[in-house]
Amino acid sequence: MNKLTRNRVLSSSLVSVVSFILLYAGVRFVLDHQISFNNILAYAGFSLLIGVIASMLYLFRPKLSLSIFLAGLLVGFVSMYRAFLADGSGWGDLAGLISLFFFVILGLITGLIVQLAYHLYEKFVK
Repeated sequence: MNKLTRNRVLSSSLVSVVSFILLYAGVRFVLDHQISFNNILAYAGFSLLIGVIASMLYLFRPKLSLSIFLAGLLVGFVSMYRAFLADGSGWGDLAGLISLFFFVILGLITGLIVQLAYHLYEKFVK
């Protein structure tokens, strides 16, 4: 296994594990909900998807898209925890998860657009 592949696998695995832990801890300990096996499967599926996306974005050499995606993921988790902690009306769990998904998708789309703009700049301007 070459160095690029090893780094890509390590970074995507780390992103997957950290996102699973943050999602599990948020629901289990912050919201104090019981976690079923189906919940664990859903968290693992989401975390695996996040890891695969991070792995694919790692292939871009300047890694602008990966950095923006990870920033969107971080903002999403912060927003999710904030919504979980400010749960006054009972909708904080749903609002938190929706904000997590929103910021992850926003980070992915923004990262891809910035990466495309950078690629076009490198191709036509330089």
